[in-house]
Amino acid sequence: MLHDARQVDAGSELDTDICIIGGGAAGITLARAFSSSPLRVTVLEAGGEAYDPVTNDAYKGRNVGLPYFTLDMCQLRFLGGNTNAWGGWCRPLDEIDFAPRPWVESSGWPIPRDELLPYYDMARDICQLKSDNFEVSRWIEHLGDERARVLPFDPAKIETAIYQFSPPTRFGEAYADDLRRSPNITCLLHANVVNIETRYDAREVTGLTVACLNGHRFHVRAKIYVLAAGGTENARLLLASRDVMPNGLGNQHDLVGRYFMEHPHTQRRIIPYTRQADVALYGLKFHDRHVSARLSLPVALQEAEGLLNYSANIHPVYLGHKTEGWMALRKFVLSLSRSRQRDPYLRFPPYGAKQVDAMDAFRILRELPAVTAAGFLQLLQPNRFISGYILESKSEQAPNPDSRILLEHERDVFGVNRIKLDWKMLPIDRRTVVRAEEIVDAELRRLGIGELEPLPPELVEGWPDNLEGGWHQLGMTRMDPDPRRGVVDTDGRLHEVGNLFVTGGSVFPTVGAAPPTLTVVSMALRLADHLRAVLGRTDADIGSTRTPAAAPTLAPAPARVLEPLEMPLHIPTAAARMG
Repeated sequence: MLHDARQVDAGSELDTDICIIGGGAAGITLARAFSSSPLRVTVLEAGGEAYDPVTNDAYKGRNVGLPYFTLDMCQLRFLGGNTNAWGGWCRPLDEIDFAPRPWVESSGWPIPRDELLPYYDMARDICQLKSDNFEVSRWIEHLGDERARVLPFDPAKIETAIYQFSPPTRFGEAYADDLRRSPNITCLLHANVVNIETRYDAREVTGLTVACLNGHRFHVRAKIYVLAAGGTENARLLLASRDVMPNGLGNQHDLVGRYFMEHPHTQRRIIPYTRQADVALYGLKFHDRHVSARLSLPVALQEAEGLLNYSANIHPVYLGHKTEGWMALRKFVLSLSRSRQRDPYLRFPPYGAKQVDAMDAFRILRELPAVTAAGFLQLLQPNRFISGYILESKSEQAPNPDSRILLEHERDVFGVNRIKLDWKMLPIDRRTVVRAEEIVDAELRRLGIGELEPLPPELVEGWPDNLEGGWHQLGMTRMDPDPRRGVVDTDGRLHEVGNLFVTGGSVFPTVGAAPPTLTVVSMALRLADHLRAVLGRTDADIGSTRTPAAAPTLAPAPARVLEPLEMPLHIPTAAARMG
């Protein structure tokens, strides 16, 4: 059932078995895994079913490191979370991403990739992928198009990797009816968790304080709590919960908020030698067929040269596609698309922002002939009208404890400290992209396709000014069995806290080169299996520590029964693309 938390009486105490904080890909997946079970599941979603700039204001923060997006632009606070702006890119992480690499400090997952494989299979269905196949040869056969060709790169230097597109799945839209119909799931919208309460020694969570914009506050008690609020918000809530632990919950070793990782994106123009290169597979030509390919570095080369994982697309640029009128037309057309699935490369302003204005209309009319030609070329994509190519690199970022979020003194409307993001990268991050682009450049020259234009002289810490991320905020509650090296253990449980688990991209120890959503969903399914085992035991076995008889604890209050509310399902057009 979906309910409006603003209609819960102030001061109420609600009781449940599992309480999930966050209604994005991880939270919705986890809740659905328990649908129709005997367990009572409550999902606390901070937003509603549509974007609200007042609610999303809670994500505002300050960037003090490398240039990054405005924080309330790249985080969406309503049902479905950031899947509402997802471009749909899907690929499992590679084997090397899970392995400890001597040349990458703090690398390696505490679980093998094989353990995730059955969950990847289930995640593909949840993300609505068309196939479980990521083999290049089989996709080329399936496409049956003469332009679907693999460039004949030297296999010791460059490999071709297949990426599939989800429709993309907007989890709030796709699975809201499942939440409505489930007899044991209660989803409270507009329910902003502002504090995680613990017993006197912080070894067990005793409840959550929930706040609404109308001023109401109430409490939720559960046997098991799962933090699934998104990368930065997971860390923020832990850091802000300081009633017992002055440095934040789970932060005994100053690790919460550290190891912020992204996928650095950069673009370089390819000066073409020919306009007949068969690069269609490496761009968006077959996006409507749910597939694209990227360049990648072979594992042997990564090992030999001490590089990170790497991926890149090659985008053909057609005549007229660099004009202001064409960009304005793209904005207009995409603003009419509910899913924005037609262009997973283009980012837009936040929801609610004015997206097409009078100047855009003027630009379209002023350059109407060029815009019209560009539209036909985009539709037909004939090689002879290609004016050039763009190489877009999307590399792995190495774990870096100095790349982090911290709490600010300024607070949001609910009284929770805002964050500042200090995005930093290491020399290996830039060296990987530089070396990979050198290899790509040499191969493009050898194949007679073209050459990369020189890097501009003005660089920001060694990066061009078109550096950006992928809206992938990962690593800030990293997984490791050693509490001195990670915030959560191998099962996702907060070290030294018996009944609080964390899921989502924030638990990734390393991030590989693949977009994270498919792995986020897989990890949520894995956690669901673990929680079934935990909740199958007696209450005395739940968590590693339970309250001694004499300890001062809060007894769970009886649940207040909420009557179903009639709420219209409306999710607006996505405002940005996300890889």
